[in-house]
Amino acid sequence: MRGTHRVSTGSPHWDVVVAGAGPAGSATALLLARAGARVLLLDRARFPRDKPCSEYLSPESTRVLERLGNGVLEAVIAAAPAHLTGMKVVAPSGAGVVGRFETFSFALPRSTFDTILRNAAEAAGAEVREGVKVEELIYQYGTVGGVVTRDARSGMRDAVRARVVVGADGLRSIVARRLGKVFRTAPYRVAFTAHVADARDVNDLGEMHVGRPGYVGLGPIGSGVTTVALVLPLDQAHRGERFFDELNRFPGVAGRFDPTRIVRRVLATGPFARWSRQPAGDGALLVGDAADFFDPFTGQGIYSALRGAELAAAAILDSLATGADLRQYARARLREFTGKWLLERIIGVAVGWPALIERVVGRLIRRPELADLLVRATGNCIPARAALAPGVLASLVL
Repeated sequence: MRGTHRVSTGSPHWDVVVAGAGPAGSATALLLARAGARVLLLDRARFPRDKPCSEYLSPESTRVLERLGNGVLEAVIAAAPAHLTGMKVVAPSGAGVVGRFETFSFALPRSTFDTILRNAAEAAGAEVREGVKVEELIYQYGTVGGVVTRDARSGMRDAVRARVVVGADGLRSIVARRLGKVFRTAPYRVAFTAHVADARDVNDLGEMHVGRPGYVGLGPIGSGVTTVALVLPLDQAHRGERFFDELNRFPGVAGRFDPTRIVRRVLATGPFARWSRQPAGDGALLVGDAADFFDPFTGQGIYSALRGAELAAAAILDSLATGADLRQYARARLREFTGKWLLERIIGVAVGWPALIERVVGRLIRRPELADLLVRATGNCIPARAALAPGVLASLVL
Protein backbone atom coordinates (compact mmCIF):
# COMPACT_ATOMS: atom_id res chain seq x y z
CA MET A 1 0.00 0.00 0.00
CA ARG A 2 1.63 3.22 -1.19
CA GLY A 3 2.63 5.77 1.45
CA THR A 4 1.97 3.47 4.42
CA HIS A 5 3.95 1.41 6.90
CA ARG A 6 3.19 -2.04 8.27
CA VAL A 7 3.81 -3.10 11.86
CA SER A 8 3.94 -6.31 13.83
CA THR A 9 1.04 -7.60 15.89
CA GLY A 10 0.59 -6.85 19.58
CA SER A 11 -1.35 -4.43 21.74
CA PRO A 12 -0.89 -0.74 20.94
CA HIS A 13 0.13 1.58 23.75
CA TRP A 14 -2.50 4.18 22.83
CA ASP A 15 -6.22 3.81 22.33
CA VAL A 16 -6.32 6.92 20.14
CA VAL A 17 -3.74 9.13 18.45
CA VAL A 18 -5.07 12.54 17.38
CA ALA A 19 -3.12 14.39 14.69
CA GLY A 20 -3.68 18.13 15.13
CA ALA A 21 -4.37 20.08 18.34
CA GLY A 22 -6.65 22.77 16.90
CA PRO A 23 -10.27 23.01 18.08
CA ALA A 24 -11.35 19.76 16.41
CA GLY A 25 -8.42 17.69 17.62
CA SER A 26 -8.21 19.09 21.13
CA ALA A 27 -11.95 18.81 21.73
CA THR A 28 -11.91 15.20 20.50
CA ALA A 29 -8.92 14.37 22.70
CA LEU A 30 -10.55 16.04 25.71
CA LEU A 31 -13.78 14.05 25.38
CA LEU A 32 -11.96 10.75 24.85
CA ALA A 33 -9.49 11.24 27.69
CA ARG A 34 -12.22 12.26 30.10
CA ALA A 35 -14.03 9.01 29.24
CA GLY A 36 -10.94 7.03 30.21
CA ALA A 37 -9.28 6.42 26.83
CA ARG A 38 -5.50 6.55 26.50
CA VAL A 39 -5.04 9.51 24.15
CA LEU A 40 -1.97 10.99 22.49
CA LEU A 41 -2.49 14.47 20.97
CA LEU A 42 0.11 15.62 18.44
CA ASP A 43 0.69 18.94 16.70
CA ARG A 44 3.48 20.12 14.43
CA ALA A 45 3.35 23.62 15.99
CA ARG A 46 4.17 24.82 19.48
CA PHE A 47 1.50 26.64 21.43
CA PRO A 48 0.41 29.37 21.57
CA ARG A 49 0.40 29.77 17.81
CA ASP A 50 -1.55 31.94 15.38
CA LYS A 51 -3.90 30.63 12.71
CA PRO A 52 -5.54 32.48 9.79
CA CYS A 53 -9.20 32.41 10.73
CA SER A 54 -12.28 34.59 11.19
CA GLU A 55 -11.92 33.83 14.92
CA TYR A 56 -15.67 33.84 15.35
CA LEU A 57 -17.53 31.28 17.45
CA SER A 58 -21.16 31.06 16.37
CA PRO A 59 -23.71 31.33 19.21
CA GLU A 60 -24.32 27.58 19.25
CA SER A 61 -20.60 27.04 19.87
CA THR A 62 -21.13 28.33 23.40
CA ARG A 63 -23.35 25.36 24.20
CA VAL A 64 -20.71 22.96 22.89
CA LEU A 65 -18.02 24.66 25.00
CA GLU A 66 -20.24 24.24 28.04
CA ARG A 67 -20.72 20.54 27.27
CA LEU A 68 -16.94 20.09 26.95
CA GLY A 69 -16.59 20.98 30.62
CA ASN A 70 -13.08 21.03 32.14
CA GLY A 71 -13.38 24.79 32.59
CA VAL A 72 -13.29 25.49 28.84
CA LEU A 73 -16.18 27.94 28.72
CA GLU A 74 -15.00 29.68 31.88
CA ALA A 75 -11.51 30.09 30.38
CA VAL A 76 -12.95 31.56 27.18
CA ILE A 77 -15.01 34.06 29.17
CA ALA A 78 -11.98 34.97 31.30
CA ALA A 79 -10.01 35.69 28.12
CA ALA A 80 -12.24 38.77 27.61
CA PRO A 81 -13.51 37.93 24.14
CA ALA A 82 -15.61 40.28 22.06
CA HIS A 83 -19.36 39.69 22.10
CA LEU A 84 -21.04 39.80 18.69
CA THR A 85 -24.81 40.31 18.55
CA GLY A 86 -25.25 39.84 14.81
CA MET A 87 -23.80 40.14 11.34
CA LYS A 88 -23.83 42.91 8.75
CA VAL A 89 -23.69 42.03 5.05
CA VAL A 90 -22.68 44.78 2.61
CA ALA A 91 -23.18 44.53 -1.17
CA PRO A 92 -20.62 45.85 -3.69
CA SER A 93 -22.61 49.12 -3.99
CA GLY A 94 -22.21 49.75 -0.25
CA ALA A 95 -25.83 48.94 0.64
CA GLY A 96 -25.91 46.94 3.86
CA VAL A 97 -28.30 44.94 6.02
CA VAL A 98 -27.97 43.68 9.61
CA GLY A 99 -29.27 40.38 10.96
CA ARG A 100 -29.33 39.78 14.71
CA PHE A 101 -28.80 36.66 16.79
CA GLU A 102 -31.23 35.86 19.57
CA THR A 103 -28.24 35.93 21.93
CA PHE A 104 -24.56 36.70 21.24
CA SER A 105 -21.43 34.93 20.08
CA PHE A 106 -17.83 35.06 21.26
CA ALA A 107 -14.87 36.15 19.15
CA LEU A 108 -11.26 35.86 20.32
CA PRO A 109 -7.81 35.18 18.85
CA ARG A 110 -7.14 31.61 17.79
CA SER A 111 -3.82 31.74 19.62
CA THR A 112 -5.81 32.11 22.85
CA PHE A 113 -8.75 29.85 22.02
CA ASP A 114 -6.68 26.96 20.71
CA THR A 115 -4.36 27.07 23.73
CA ILE A 116 -7.37 26.92 26.06
CA LEU A 117 -8.61 23.76 24.34
CA ARG A 118 -5.15 22.20 24.13
CA ASN A 119 -4.58 22.74 27.86
CA ALA A 120 -8.04 21.40 28.70
CA ALA A 121 -7.32 18.22 26.76
CA GLU A 122 -4.08 17.77 28.67
CA ALA A 123 -5.85 18.42 31.99
CA ALA A 124 -8.42 15.76 31.08
CA GLY A 125 -5.64 13.20 30.76
CA ALA A 126 -4.46 13.34 27.14
CA GLU A 127 -0.71 13.34 26.58
CA VAL A 128 0.25 16.31 24.38
CA ARG A 129 3.37 16.43 22.21
CA GLU A 130 4.11 19.64 20.33
CA GLY A 131 6.53 20.08 17.47
CA VAL A 132 5.67 16.60 16.16
CA LYS A 133 4.38 16.09 12.63
CA VAL A 134 2.40 13.07 11.44
CA GLU A 135 3.92 11.94 8.14
CA GLU A 136 2.35 8.56 7.37
CA LEU A 137 -0.24 6.06 8.51
CA ILE A 138 0.69 2.62 9.77
CA TYR A 139 -1.42 -0.27 8.50
CA GLN A 140 -1.93 -3.70 10.03
CA TYR A 141 -3.97 -6.26 8.07
CA GLY A 142 -5.55 -3.50 6.00
CA THR A 143 -6.58 -1.46 9.03
CA VAL A 144 -5.00 1.77 10.24
CA GLY A 145 -2.96 0.89 13.31
CA GLY A 146 -0.99 4.04 14.08
CA VAL A 147 1.12 6.83 12.63
CA VAL A 148 4.70 7.61 11.71
CA THR A 149 5.84 10.91 13.21
CA ARG A 150 8.80 13.23 12.83
CA ASP A 151 10.12 15.49 15.58
CA ALA A 152 10.60 19.02 14.23
CA ARG A 153 13.74 19.71 16.29
CA SER A 154 15.64 16.43 16.14
CA GLY A 155 14.29 15.13 12.84
CA MET A 156 13.83 11.74 14.47
CA ARG A 157 11.05 9.53 13.15
CA ASP A 158 8.95 7.29 15.35
CA ALA A 159 6.21 4.71 14.86
CA VAL A 160 3.29 5.28 17.23
CA ARG A 161 0.68 2.55 17.41
CA ALA A 162 -2.96 3.11 18.31
CA ARG A 163 -6.32 1.41 18.00
CA VAL A 164 -7.79 4.51 16.33
CA VAL A 165 -6.20 7.45 14.49
CA VAL A 166 -8.00 10.80 14.28
CA GLY A 167 -7.04 13.19 11.48
CA ALA A 168 -7.61 16.72 12.76
CA ASP A 169 -4.67 18.15 10.84
CA GLY A 170 -6.46 20.80 8.82
CA LEU A 171 -6.93 21.74 5.17
CA ARG A 172 -3.81 19.91 4.01
CA SER A 173 -4.42 16.87 6.16
CA ILE A 174 -1.92 14.06 5.72
CA VAL A 175 -4.36 11.63 7.32
CA ALA A 176 -7.13 12.60 4.87
CA ARG A 177 -4.87 12.14 1.85
CA ARG A 178 -3.73 8.72 3.06
CA LEU A 179 -7.29 7.55 3.79
CA GLY A 180 -8.68 8.29 0.34
CA LYS A 181 -9.31 10.80 -2.39
CA VAL A 182 -9.66 14.47 -1.38
CA PHE A 183 -11.89 16.51 -3.68
CA ARG A 184 -11.68 20.21 -4.49
CA THR A 185 -14.62 22.03 -6.06
CA ALA A 186 -15.20 25.54 -7.36
CA PRO A 187 -15.28 28.33 -6.38
CA TYR A 188 -11.59 28.28 -5.44
CA ARG A 189 -10.68 30.99 -2.93
CA VAL A 190 -7.81 31.93 -0.63
CA ALA A 191 -7.84 34.15 2.47
CA PHE A 192 -5.40 36.68 3.91
CA THR A 193 -5.99 37.63 7.55
CA ALA A 194 -4.49 40.14 9.97
CA HIS A 195 -5.11 41.76 13.35
CA VAL A 196 -5.36 45.54 13.41
CA ALA A 197 -5.79 47.78 16.45
CA ASP A 198 -8.02 50.85 16.68
CA ALA A 199 -10.08 50.23 13.54
CA ARG A 200 -12.80 52.78 12.90
CA ASP A 201 -16.50 52.11 13.53
CA VAL A 202 -16.14 48.55 14.79
CA ASN A 203 -18.89 47.63 17.24
CA ASP A 204 -20.73 44.47 18.29
CA LEU A 205 -21.28 43.17 14.77
CA GLY A 206 -19.33 40.91 12.50
CA GLU A 207 -19.22 42.32 8.97
CA MET A 208 -19.05 40.75 5.51
CA HIS A 209 -18.36 43.08 2.56
CA VAL A 210 -18.78 41.60 -0.91
CA GLY A 211 -16.79 43.13 -3.75
CA ARG A 212 -15.58 42.61 -7.31
CA PRO A 213 -13.80 40.28 -6.82
CA GLY A 214 -13.81 38.60 -3.40
CA TYR A 215 -15.01 39.76 -0.03
CA VAL A 216 -13.80 41.10 3.31
CA GLY A 217 -14.83 39.79 6.72
CA LEU A 218 -14.09 41.67 9.91
CA GLY A 219 -15.05 41.80 13.55
CA PRO A 220 -13.72 42.65 17.02
CA ILE A 221 -11.82 39.98 18.97
CA GLY A 222 -11.30 41.91 22.21
CA SER A 223 -8.78 44.41 23.60
CA GLY A 224 -9.49 46.93 20.84
CA VAL A 225 -8.26 44.57 18.11
CA THR A 226 -10.14 43.67 14.95
CA THR A 227 -9.53 40.57 12.89
CA VAL A 228 -9.86 41.29 9.18
CA ALA A 229 -9.85 38.75 6.36
CA LEU A 230 -9.51 39.44 2.65
CA VAL A 231 -10.85 36.50 0.62
CA LEU A 232 -10.02 36.37 -3.10
CA PRO A 233 -10.47 33.99 -6.03
CA LEU A 234 -7.41 31.79 -6.38
CA ASP A 235 -6.49 33.37 -9.73
CA GLN A 236 -6.50 36.79 -8.01
CA ALA A 237 -4.39 35.73 -5.03
CA HIS A 238 -1.57 38.10 -6.00
CA ARG A 239 -3.79 40.95 -4.81
CA GLY A 240 -3.19 39.77 -1.25
CA GLU A 241 0.32 41.21 -1.45
CA ARG A 242 -1.33 44.66 -1.35
CA PHE A 243 -3.47 43.79 1.65
CA PHE A 244 -4.45 47.25 2.88
CA ASP A 245 -4.78 48.69 -0.62
CA GLU A 246 -7.17 45.88 -1.45
CA LEU A 247 -9.27 46.59 1.64
CA ASN A 248 -9.82 50.11 0.38
CA ARG A 249 -11.57 48.76 -2.74
CA PHE A 250 -14.60 47.95 -0.60
CA PRO A 251 -16.90 50.96 0.04
CA GLY A 252 -17.80 49.90 3.56
CA VAL A 253 -14.18 49.15 4.55
CA ALA A 254 -12.18 51.95 2.90
CA GLY A 255 -10.27 54.14 5.34
CA ARG A 256 -11.13 52.16 8.46
CA PHE A 257 -7.78 50.41 8.92
CA ASP A 258 -4.43 52.09 9.55
CA PRO A 259 -1.57 49.88 8.27
CA THR A 260 0.71 51.21 11.03
CA ARG A 261 -1.67 49.72 13.64
CA ILE A 262 -1.24 46.12 12.52
CA VAL A 263 -0.54 43.93 15.55
CA ARG A 264 -0.29 40.53 13.85
CA ARG A 265 1.19 40.01 10.44
CA VAL A 266 -0.88 38.93 7.46
CA LEU A 267 -1.31 35.15 7.26
CA ALA A 268 -2.64 33.24 4.26
CA THR A 269 -4.69 30.05 3.95
CA GLY A 270 -6.55 28.13 1.27
CA PRO A 271 -7.64 27.21 -1.28
CA PHE A 272 -10.94 26.18 0.29
CA ALA A 273 -13.78 24.05 -1.09
CA ARG A 274 -12.30 20.67 -0.25
CA TRP A 275 -13.82 17.53 1.22
CA SER A 276 -12.83 13.96 1.82
CA ARG A 277 -14.74 11.11 0.25
CA GLN A 278 -13.89 8.92 3.23
CA PRO A 279 -14.29 10.73 6.60
CA ALA A 280 -14.16 7.37 8.38
CA GLY A 281 -12.56 4.04 7.61
CA ASP A 282 -11.07 1.01 9.31
CA GLY A 283 -9.18 2.38 12.30
CA ALA A 284 -9.31 6.09 11.42
CA LEU A 285 -11.59 9.08 10.97
CA LEU A 286 -11.39 12.77 10.10
CA VAL A 287 -12.73 15.76 11.99
CA GLY A 288 -12.76 19.53 11.41
CA ASP A 289 -11.18 21.01 8.29
CA ALA A 290 -9.48 17.68 7.56
CA ALA A 291 -12.93 16.26 6.76
CA ASP A 292 -14.38 19.21 4.84
CA PHE A 293 -14.20 22.97 4.45
CA PHE A 294 -16.11 24.92 1.80
CA ASP A 295 -15.88 28.67 2.35
CA PRO A 296 -15.30 30.95 5.38
CA PHE A 297 -18.11 33.41 4.53
CA THR A 298 -20.59 31.86 6.97
CA GLY A 299 -18.01 31.53 9.76
CA GLN A 300 -19.10 28.03 10.73
CA GLY A 301 -15.64 26.46 10.86
CA ILE A 302 -15.11 26.46 14.62
CA TYR A 303 -18.63 25.27 15.38
CA SER A 304 -18.26 22.45 12.85
CA ALA A 305 -14.95 21.47 14.44
CA LEU A 306 -16.41 21.37 17.96
CA ARG A 307 -19.65 19.62 17.05
CA GLY A 308 -17.76 17.22 14.81
CA ALA A 309 -15.49 16.41 17.76
CA GLU A 310 -18.52 15.39 19.80
CA LEU A 311 -19.71 13.08 17.02
CA ALA A 312 -16.21 11.64 16.53
CA ALA A 313 -15.67 10.98 20.23
CA ALA A 314 -19.03 9.20 20.53
CA ALA A 315 -18.24 6.93 17.57
CA ILE A 316 -14.71 6.17 18.81
CA LEU A 317 -15.82 5.34 22.35
CA ASP A 318 -18.47 3.00 20.94
CA SER A 319 -15.88 1.36 18.71
CA LEU A 320 -13.37 0.94 21.54
CA ALA A 321 -16.02 -0.58 23.82
CA THR A 322 -17.96 -2.78 21.41
CA GLY A 323 -15.98 -2.99 18.18
CA ALA A 324 -18.62 -0.95 16.35
CA ASP A 325 -17.74 0.24 12.85
CA LEU A 326 -16.29 3.75 12.83
CA ARG A 327 -18.28 4.43 9.65
CA GLN A 328 -21.22 5.23 11.90
CA TYR A 329 -19.42 8.55 12.34
CA ALA A 330 -19.75 9.30 8.61
CA ARG A 331 -23.49 8.67 8.83
CA ALA A 332 -23.79 10.89 11.91
CA ARG A 333 -21.99 13.68 10.05
CA LEU A 334 -24.47 13.43 7.18
CA ARG A 335 -27.39 13.74 9.55
CA GLU A 336 -25.84 16.65 11.42
CA PHE A 337 -24.25 18.70 8.68
CA THR A 338 -26.01 18.11 5.35
CA GLY A 339 -28.15 21.24 5.68
CA LYS A 340 -25.15 23.29 6.74
CA TRP A 341 -23.10 22.05 3.78
CA LEU A 342 -25.85 22.94 1.33
CA LEU A 343 -26.35 26.41 2.83
CA GLU A 344 -22.59 27.04 2.76
CA ARG A 345 -22.38 26.00 -0.88
CA ILE A 346 -25.26 28.22 -1.93
CA ILE A 347 -23.81 31.24 -0.13
CA GLY A 348 -20.30 30.47 -1.38
CA VAL A 349 -21.48 30.55 -4.99
CA ALA A 350 -23.67 33.63 -4.43
CA VAL A 351 -20.85 35.81 -3.09
CA GLY A 352 -19.04 35.32 -6.38
CA TRP A 353 -22.03 36.80 -8.22
CA PRO A 354 -22.16 40.52 -7.25
CA ALA A 355 -25.46 41.25 -9.04
CA LEU A 356 -27.15 38.49 -7.05
CA ILE A 357 -25.77 39.82 -3.77
CA GLU A 358 -27.13 43.29 -4.61
CA ARG A 359 -30.53 41.75 -5.22
CA VAL A 360 -30.50 39.66 -2.04
CA VAL A 361 -29.33 42.54 0.17
CA GLY A 362 -32.08 44.72 -1.30
CA ARG A 363 -34.67 42.09 -0.42
CA LEU A 364 -33.29 41.73 3.11
CA ILE A 365 -33.39 45.48 3.71
CA ARG A 366 -37.13 45.34 3.00
CA ARG A 367 -37.58 42.09 4.97
CA PRO A 368 -35.42 42.40 8.13
CA GLU A 369 -37.04 39.28 9.61
CA LEU A 370 -35.43 37.30 6.78
CA ALA A 371 -32.04 38.84 7.58
CA ASP A 372 -32.42 37.63 11.16
CA LEU A 373 -33.43 34.17 9.95
CA LEU A 374 -30.40 33.84 7.66
CA VAL A 375 -27.96 35.06 10.29
CA ARG A 376 -29.41 32.70 12.87
CA ALA A 377 -29.24 29.77 10.46
CA THR A 378 -25.60 30.45 9.57
CA GLY A 379 -24.89 30.99 13.27
CA ASN A 380 -26.31 27.53 14.01
CA CYS A 381 -28.99 29.06 16.26
CA ILE A 382 -31.72 27.42 14.16
CA PRO A 383 -31.56 24.49 11.71
CA ALA A 384 -30.16 25.31 8.27
CA ARG A 385 -33.33 23.90 6.70
CA ALA A 386 -35.20 26.97 7.96
CA ALA A 387 -33.19 29.11 5.51
CA LEU A 388 -33.41 26.50 2.76
CA ALA A 389 -37.21 26.42 2.66
CA PRO A 390 -38.40 27.15 -0.91
CA GLY A 391 -40.48 30.11 0.23
CA VAL A 392 -37.47 31.72 1.91
CA LEU A 393 -35.17 31.21 -1.08
CA ALA A 394 -37.83 32.59 -3.42
CA SER A 395 -38.26 35.67 -1.21
CA LEU A 396 -34.54 36.42 -1.54
CA VAL A 397 -34.33 36.47 -5.33
CA LEU A 398 -37.82 37.02 -6.79
